[in-house]
Amino acid sequence: MSNFLLFLLLIFFSFSAKPSLCEPRATQAAMICSNRTASMSQRQNFISNFLATMDAVTPLIATQRYATVVNGTGNTTVYTFGECMKDLSRNDCNLCFAQCKTQILRCLPFQLARRGGRLFYDGCYLRYDDYDFFNETLSSNDTTVCGKTEFGSGNKTVFGDNAIELVRNLSAEAVKNDGFFVGSVSRSNVSVFGLAQCWEPLTAMNVSACEDCLLNAVSRIRSCIPMEEGRALNAGCYLRYSTQKFYNNSSDPVPVNGGGSNKLPIILGTTSAAAFLLIVGGVVFFVKTKILQKRREYVVRGKLTEKVDVYSFGVVVFEVICGKKNNSFTASSSSILQMVWDLYGRRRLHEAVDPVLQSNFREEEASRLLQIGLLCVQASAELRPSMSMVVKMLKENHEIPEPTQPPFLNPSSRETSITTTSATNNSKPESYSQSSGNSLTQSWIDPR
Repeated sequence: MSNFLLFLLLIFFSFSAKPSLCEPRATQAAMICSNRTASMSQRQNFISNFLATMDAVTPLIATQRYATVVNGTGNTTVYTFGECMKDLSRNDCNLCFAQCKTQILRCLPFQLARRGGRLFYDGCYLRYDDYDFFNETLSSNDTTVCGKTEFGSGNKTVFGDNAIELVRNLSAEAVKNDGFFVGSVSRSNVSVFGLAQCWEPLTAMNVSACEDCLLNAVSRIRSCIPMEEGRALNAGCYLRYSTQKFYNNSSDPVPVNGGGSNKLPIILGTTSAAAFLLIVGGVVFFVKTKILQKRREYVVRGKLTEKVDVYSFGVVVFEVICGKKNNSFTASSSSILQMVWDLYGRRRLHEAVDPVLQSNFREEEASRLLQIGLLCVQASAELRPSMSMVVKMLKENHEIPEPTQPPFLNPSSRETSITTTSATNNSKPESYSQSSGNSLTQSWIDPR
């Protein structure tokens, strides 16, 4: 699969994928972003060092499940640490960390140059900061995250006693077993499952540091009872209990130098420094395109269609492959949508590809992707494919139908005038304002 295709899929899945993945447990427990930001004079160096550490962390995670990396000097030095839970297989570890690495961008290290961020997933952990925190046991940002559902399927007193006994046992046993232990307590038909893990730098430093961290976690996680879930998230350790068995009894170690699937390393590779910037840019394009298209479709048609997100994705495909910004709703401008449609009619779609690539691409694949884009931007929303079908066409050797309609462009000079006037007066119908807000929120949760 080419980098082109992987990039488009990463943009799509960053919005459409559910936050929960069963096996790698890529479910966010907490995100903590620093309020400290790099000054304008230091920002460029800080971002460069941040990217360098992220690049260096990835292969280390893939081979040894944890990583500590330092890059830079002085006030722009970046310290980064990542680790997977020790019960995960290597592939699940890689998958969890790949998602974690992408989502840490929500701390806005690029836009605001925030100097620190922590992302706790139930399967892995990632943190970057501007000071050496590797041997930190506790910090002022440590937090407790409790579930929203109170235990109600049995005796609450028994449940509370079992949960407390479990986390105490876990903390004691983890200290004796390289900082990691899983287990359960079942009594009076009430079962509680749990996991305790100290981060590798703490385990390597000394046993007492791991013990201190977990004892603190035990004291704080008690406040979650009688909730069915509880997590204590410290600088140096992680502790969780649940009424559901969430851990693996044994991991399936894969030889470091061979065997196993090679798909995940490819995905990890594409989310390296350069791809980080591409993904951020693509996300910005995608959101902006969705908002603008919703305005235009409402003004022209008086309503928002259910396939507006599909259209937006098609526009992003064109902007990425053609290396141009779409201007289809600017008066007297040439549109890449119209250009691609015209080239499609002449069976010369490959000519739309960004000339910067200097023919360093496969014409057949470029034409295939552009044809998918044309299906997404057809004027009639009913003819546009669903996003699930788009993913199939992108991921598999799926037959791609011929687009039957040209893209949704300026329907007439009269409608263009309406759009221009509306933009000039900054006036929008009340129903538009409400519909647009609701639709945008929904599309982030479950895009079509």
